[in-house]
Amino acid sequence: MWKKLVEPSSNILLVICGHTGKPGDFEDSVAYLIDKNKVGKNVHQMMFNIQILGGGWEGNGGDGWLRILEFMPDGKTVKVKTYSPLFGISPSTKHLAHRTGTYDQFDMIIE
Repeated sequence: MWKKLVEPSSNILLVICGHTGKPGDFEDSVAYLIDKNKVGKNVHQMMFNIQILGGGWEGNGGDGWLRILEFMPDGKTVKVKTYSPLFGISPSTKHLAHRTGTYDQFDMIIE
């Protein structure tokens, strides 16, 4: 669908979305990729669909996982981190509050 709506545009550089509809592990619920639009510019695409974690569709709504986007002063770099305040609030689960896998923590260079 993104190709039909976004690819023809020369000024869209970033797409953030969710909802794969596929229950599974955390890794099945996140994605990041870069495609070229019709004028050859990179379009960064980040998908984050975590609501099924922590018990599935009838669970606790995804364990509170959030994507934190930090837009750096250089005007090009966006730092992405994954954090759960649900885990961060308790001393017994605080060590689980930051996810650090390659799909959880990365930089996007938007030009």
